[in-house]
Amino acid sequence: MSSGKETPRQKMIGMMYLVLTALLALNVSKEILKGFVTVDESIEKSKAILNESNGRVQKAFEDYVNAGNYKARPYLLRAIEAQKEIRMVDAYIDSVKLRIVQKTEDPSKRDTSQLRFMEKLDDYDTPTYLLLGSDETSPLTTRYSAKDLRLQLDRLYAGITGMLDNMQKNAETKLDEADMSALKQKLATIRPMDRNLEVDGVKMNWELENFYNMPMAAVITNLNKIQADMKNVESEVLHVFGAASGKFEFKINKLQAKVIAPTAYVLAGQPFKADIVLGASSTELTSERMQVLVGAEYDTLKKQLAIPGSSLAVADGMGKFENVTGATGQKNLKGVVVYKNPRGVDEYYPFDYSYVVAPPFTAVSADNMNIFYAGVDNPMSASSAGFAPGDLRVSVSGCGAVATPAGAGKYTITAKSAGSCTVTVAAKVNGVYQQQGPPKVFRVKDIPPAVLKIGGKLATSNLELSRNEVGQMGGIGAESPGFMFPVNFVVRSFDVFMIRKGKPETYTCTGNNFSAEAKVAMASLKSGDKLYIENAKVQKPTGMATLPSVQIKVKS
Repeated sequence: MSSGKETPRQKMIGMMYLVLTALLALNVSKEILKGFVTVDESIEKSKAILNESNGRVQKAFEDYVNAGNYKARPYLLRAIEAQKEIRMVDAYIDSVKLRIVQKTEDPSKRDTSQLRFMEKLDDYDTPTYLLLGSDETSPLTTRYSAKDLRLQLDRLYAGITGMLDNMQKNAETKLDEADMSALKQKLATIRPMDRNLEVDGVKMNWELENFYNMPMAAVITNLNKIQADMKNVESEVLHVFGAASGKFEFKINKLQAKVIAPTAYVLAGQPFKADIVLGASSTELTSERMQVLVGAEYDTLKKQLAIPGSSLAVADGMGKFENVTGATGQKNLKGVVVYKNPRGVDEYYPFDYSYVVAPPFTAVSADNMNIFYAGVDNPMSASSAGFAPGDLRVSVSGCGAVATPAGAGKYTITAKSAGSCTVTVAAKVNGVYQQQGPPKVFRVKDIPPAVLKIGGKLATSNLELSRNEVGQMGGIGAESPGFMFPVNFVVRSFDVFMIRKGKPETYTCTGNNFSAEAKVAMASLKSGDKLYIENAKVQKPTGMATLPSVQIKVKS
């Protein structure tokens, strides 16, 4: 630079003289560059998957042509032509990667471009020199340079774009506008484009943005990304050309999984059997192409309708049936689908289906017990025959109880006081919630009384603990013996009473831990001495309680 202004590369070299800063930056850089290994391997896997998928699609395409579908042959030939161009550039990029590795790594690493086996992931100089040269303002134009890579990609883009435009001029290879637009959008991903950014006075083109002053890890990853984009273009070409070669009068564009069962009503304990199939339809199957006739009957001998039935509205190739149910019991839905094939000949497909109309029925049950407890979360299940869990609404009245959804068909009931509460289940019918079955009444009880837990033992009666056990006690807790629900009892305060040297002593402890003074006094107790836990204040879900006193006899 005649002006004397340093380029970004020269500035970086100058900074290397700041040894400590450079070493710290280098250490951080190496850790960060390891992330490129993961990204690069992910791209490699994507390339392999795309390559395998493209091979399968091409094989199916060739089999389709060889089976006698000769109208597809011109599309297949164009697809092979595009593949050839893409793979030539792909091989060229492999050569670029291998050349960078051979000039950067030691001889033992020169036969691979996998970053995991590289030691010089942070080499900035060699890739930059190979792809751009020593002066970024006048980059190399030789074979395997960044500018030559850009030329290869531009030629690939122009070649496939030109082929597409020529295909549109021939009725045998023409694509519809939507397919053409999708292909050109995909092609744009491999075309090098300048964003005209400026960094430190240097105007950045595509070559500089992707390869200038980049560590080897980033350069190899960028090249792999370009190859993956080309594989995506190849995949799009194969799929679009393969689809375009089918000269059907309508396309199957609706796929839905269908469950076909003998009955939709099954009692508990009985097996439910069904056939699960993939149903295909088309938005082009309008009422002119297909009729769904409910109540119709088809005469297989005369090959015509014996009873015409009534026609349903058809949308997206499907007849829409709806019937208001009244009386309970088994109902039958029969009829015939009449399809006019591409030759204009009617084809008949009878159907016969049974369903059951049942009275409203609900099942509500407490999951843990047959009662609810105030102050805790009570799990409950609720269901209603014929309705999905998402279409149900559960409400509770009495005892200040509230029902909160906890999953499909699951609820949590919380009550504030003892007594009884009523659970009601409603289901959404035509957008309106209607009560299903009679309400169910549950008793709500208070949580069973808690007792102190001392030294890991429930104090349902007086305790005997060794001197060692007494000396190691850090605090006390509280539990409700045998209660199945998780309950959080919090000890707020308690007193420790004992007689030492003939004198009564009382120590007041805050929280659930023994105070330091109480611990010292307890450690001095001898075999046969007694201490008492008194006036224990415990916070339970429904309020504060004072628990009964507990005597502890010290034994040897």
